[in-house]
Amino acid sequence: MEWFTLEWLMRNLEWAVGLLMVGCIILFFFPILLGLQLKQEDEGEKEL
Repeated sequence: MEWFTLEWLMRNLEWAVGLLMVGCIILFFFPILLGLQLKQEDEGEKEL
């Protein structure tokens, strides 16, 4: 990985931060969406 240097990181810092932000957003919304799905499944089982 000779291309991954501090100079390269400084030139592409916006992309690195953007990628990290997208990852954090995905990790933030995944448990929320999973909880909503589990709640809907639980309500569906209670109706039976």
